[in-house]
Amino acid sequence: MGLLAKEADRWLRQAEYDLRAAEWNQQGGFFAPACFLAQQSAAKSLRSFLFFNGEDARETRSVVELIDRAITYEEEFRSFVGTSTSLDIYYKTSRFPDAIPGGIPADVITEKDSKDAVKQASDIIAVVERKRKGFLPETM
Repeated sequence: MGLLAKEADRWLRQAEYDLRAAEWNQQGGFFAPACFLAQQSAAKSLRSFLFFNGEDARETRSVVELIDRAITYEEEFRSFVGTSTSLDIYYKTSRFPDAIPGGIPADVITEKDSKDAVKQASDIIAVVERKRKGFLPETM
């Protein structure tokens, strides 16, 4: 396995871990951290996909930007255009009180927000995992 393939695998494993953490937080009623972890999970899985395609994508954390780049290799990612902007919004608003005028993330981000974010991240990871099968054997 080449260097970029190994890096892709590392990023995908962390994305899967972050998704499980997002689900756990969401189930526990910690909706803002769930949204942040969902954003991180989606971004890391997309980075993984780009690594599989020989592209280093560590310079951005934007799900929207990563999806735009992933589309150049796989049209299936186009289905996330438009809906993925909410994940990028959670990058800051789910963590910092000054990102939400007059409130804090814990009071403003809802259960529905976290369910939607976790679903989006899960859907993105599912596409990456399907495409991964074309790059790597099942056992590593």
